[in-house]
Amino acid sequence: MTQTYDTVVVGGGIIAAAAGQHLAAAGYGTLLVERDDYGSGTSSRTSRLQHCGLGYLSAASGSIAAFLARPRSAIECFSLMRRAMRGRAEFVRTAPERVKPVTFVVPLTRENAIPRWKARLAFRLMAASDGGRVPLDLQILSAGEARAHPALQGMAGLDGIHGAMTFTEYQYCWPERIVVDTVMKARAIGMEALNHTAVTALARDGDLWRVTLTAAGGSRDVLARAVVNCAGVWVDEITALAGAPHIRRNTGEKGTNIVVRLPESLRGIGFETVTAAGAPFYLIPWGALHYAGPWDSASDGRPEGFRASEAEIAAILDQLGRLFPGFGLRREDVLYSWAGVRPRSLARDGKGPAPAVREHDLTDEGLPNLFTFTGGLLMTHRDAGRRLRRAVARRLKPSGPPRPLDTASPPVEDMDRVTQASVAHAVLNEQARTLSDILRRRLSVGWEPDLGLRHAEAAARFAAPHLGWTSEETAAQIACFIDETVTEFGLRWPSPDLACRNENVLMK
Repeated sequence: MTQTYDTVVVGGGIIAAAAGQHLAAAGYGTLLVERDDYGSGTSSRTSRLQHCGLGYLSAASGSIAAFLARPRSAIECFSLMRRAMRGRAEFVRTAPERVKPVTFVVPLTRENAIPRWKARLAFRLMAASDGGRVPLDLQILSAGEARAHPALQGMAGLDGIHGAMTFTEYQYCWPERIVVDTVMKARAIGMEALNHTAVTALARDGDLWRVTLTAAGGSRDVLARAVVNCAGVWVDEITALAGAPHIRRNTGEKGTNIVVRLPESLRGIGFETVTAAGAPFYLIPWGALHYAGPWDSASDGRPEGFRASEAEIAAILDQLGRLFPGFGLRREDVLYSWAGVRPRSLARDGKGPAPAVREHDLTDEGLPNLFTFTGGLLMTHRDAGRRLRRAVARRLKPSGPPRPLDTASPPVEDMDRVTQASVAHAVLNEQARTLSDILRRRLSVGWEPDLGLRHAEAAARFAAPHLGWTSEETAAQIACFIDETVTEFGLRWPSPDLACRNENVLMK
């Protein structure tokens, strides 16, 4: 028999996971479907920064004339800042184990100098947005103090600096795990979830939606009273499946980062400035390393958008060279890179991206009870979940009773190690199906400096009995993980010994 749900959530990134969690908690019978693995797309290619929204405020704080000319844009920027600060406070409080504070330094140069009163006002506005519950720790340094700051040594134009600001941001080092945690919390309160399962057809069936699901074992249909489309950069593809290719709500924006080793003076310290074109540019701590970027460009959801191009890597290195000419960084100093296509709300005129975060009820456009979400960010995912739950509630009542949103999950041991127990838990309890699922999204070892390569053989050996892999399939899984790591991240082999060891694994 075809199963019927209140809501089918399409997608497995952080917005879909949050939507599923909030809908399940409200009593909606919910199925979440992801064509790859939870958190494997855009959610894993973010800046990994729970930023305070200073960039939004900067965009809104031009001259009075500029504000009067475009008041709606300025008000929207203030709203985004407020949402960022509230999301920051909520996430730091509810998931302290997934974030850590990082001190950021912003040099006040001739290009981006702002009066001290304006800086203090901006931070007061931000602090007021979340009631000051998670401090920003603003300090404004004089020109002399800035020139002596260890993180600014070697910076171009240091002699002419006006001063600097330092403040606290929060970094989530493992966004993939945040997505998995959210999905597992939702499953604990009744949501069903399928990864490695694609939505391949979507059609009306009376008052319901018939949703065709396709996985390795074949296809089947389910029925839903509502469809919540949280497919990220691919939301318009899902809308097209429903017979409305003319409805476009999303555009893609590619962001690229590179990972390098910087001088000890910058260890653990973040650096923020703007490029000559006015785009934000960061140096963000990553263990003993830093990642630099983002470098933005237009893109769609094709695989190329999730790989750094040589031109983008060169552009980031050029920007680093302009900021810190003494570093002398070259192409061979790039240890690896990552890129992702951020979903952006399409501007109202249909030309290019807008900063807005929006939920869309497409009922009045001929798609009853079909909802989409655009512009979603990991740092405000709980707000997105609430907004989508409210949008659905305006059309449908839940079929079941409400449940607690945040259930207490038992601690998972050995999440930072590859052991028989940790791999078994990933497969049997958290739906991992591939080595990448295990090593990058269930265990943290996939983000060690070698991106998990040295753990691939052991993890495959532990996973094989649970997933029914033959020796040939186990070797193929290892080969696939190595190929993905080199192709998607451009990883340089950490050492000849490691390269030889992995080649030997493939020949077994």
